[in-house]
Amino acid sequence: MFREIQKCRVCGNRDLTQVLSLGEQYLTGVFPKTRETTLSRGPLELVACNTDGNGKACGLVQLRQSYNLEEMYGANYGYRSSLNQAMVRHLGTKVHQLIERYPLKDGDLVLDIGSNDGTLLSFYPEKNVTVVGIDPTGRKFASFYRPHIALIPDFFSAELFREAFGARRARIVTSISMFYDLENPLSFMEDVASILDQDGIWHFEMSYLPSMVRTMGYDTICHEHLEYYSLRQIKWMTARCGLKILNVDFNETNGGSFAITVARQSSWYPENTSQIEQLLEEEETQGLGGVAQQRHFEEAVVSHKEKLLHLLHSLKEQKQTVLGYGASTKGNVLLQHCGITPDLLPAIAEVNKDKFGCFTPGTNIPIISEQEAHALKPDYLLVLPWHFRENIVQRESAFLERGGKLIFPLPAIEIVGA
Repeated sequence: MFREIQKCRVCGNRDLTQVLSLGEQYLTGVFPKTRETTLSRGPLELVACNTDGNGKACGLVQLRQSYNLEEMYGANYGYRSSLNQAMVRHLGTKVHQLIERYPLKDGDLVLDIGSNDGTLLSFYPEKNVTVVGIDPTGRKFASFYRPHIALIPDFFSAELFREAFGARRARIVTSISMFYDLENPLSFMEDVASILDQDGIWHFEMSYLPSMVRTMGYDTICHEHLEYYSLRQIKWMTARCGLKILNVDFNETNGGSFAITVARQSSWYPENTSQIEQLLEEEETQGLGGVAQQRHFEEAVVSHKEKLLHLLHSLKEQKQTVLGYGASTKGNVLLQHCGITPDLLPAIAEVNKDKFGCFTPGTNIPIISEQEAHALKPDYLLVLPWHFRENIVQRESAFLERGGKLIFPLPAIEIVGA
């Protein structure tokens, strides 16, 4: 079911120190159809690769455990980009900006690795460009792909790409919220570099460790996400893969992400050295770089659990009904860590009909439609995808106007009314 690493996944350093444990949890990305479904369970423990001062160790924070890929990304995988309008806008803006910075020519090939339901790829032009998505969950979501998109339902490798496209190279490659899910990220980066056109670019986005610490986003830590990156590790890796960093962008997606654009060292694009140097300096005083920061983060996670449980128990004693809002992987981490079960949260409202009638892993909370949830007239909704706050407040304006309240559990517990 899982194995424990003995060395850093990136640099091979065997000097690893535990940073945080969220205890044993059932697979957080799986939504069982019955309470009796047998689920795999295992620990969520972060360890840090200790730097050695000579540049050989990369300092990566990572999950100590590696879990079965087929089990995590099989038929029960539930996330769909197109169901979240904030994410749809984010991906659309990203594609438009990339095309503006790196214009496409007739015959170019664009590739999205981890293409999910094809949302990002749908924003590329339909004519004169080869549009490709590679994703092991592709079979489940194939019906959502537009006809002009070539879907390969498998895990990416350079060999797989060449089997399909021969000697062709990619002009633009994107990897959104998946680079931190890789068992061998350095090999993956080498593979992407090998399929890039001479002036091709690779744009990849994922959670940013200093932002995770700043926002107390411990719900980012799940069985899927193996690595928790700062720019320092990306710089360490690109230098060894023949790539250079062109730009780094930051956004609030998934509680705080950074997006890096890279190209071949031999390409004509200039490396943004001033930005990179400034960010690396800032990271020296952020994140989980030392024992003091590690202990502070760990203590804050424990304190948050106590405060959230106290709030939910108090509301229950006051005969107030609290339902969950948004059945998600992140939400499952928080629910399991805090031990929130149906006695405190009788149901969770969800927009994805594939999850209706399912249950949260480990905590066994039933998942119902948003319409069913509102028919129950709850007093409060505990918002599990808290990082989409602005969008959710707008969507639930009628609920708020009727006197309902939204509980945002992170970065600090906050109750929002009309």
